[in-house]
Amino acid sequence: MSNETLSAEELGNKLLQSVKEMKEGKAARVSRVEPNEVAEARSKTGLTQLEFAEVLHISPRTLQEWEQGRR
Repeated sequence: MSNETLSAEELGNKLLQSVKEMKEGKAARVSRVEPNEVAEARSKTGLTQLEFAEVLHISPRTLQEWEQGRR
């Protein structure tokens, strides 16, 4: 990934697209997202981890892993 900074909306859209592709079984492309970018995007929405995970159709645990840089 380049050094560009994504807006919360752009990051959310990229995350939603990635989740959709995973569920469809499509080959994954690798995108590096800094953990603080995920947490920052969620924070800008005003949503809790549970609410943000529901919007992305992922588990809260997956979101926690992303925010902590473990996935």
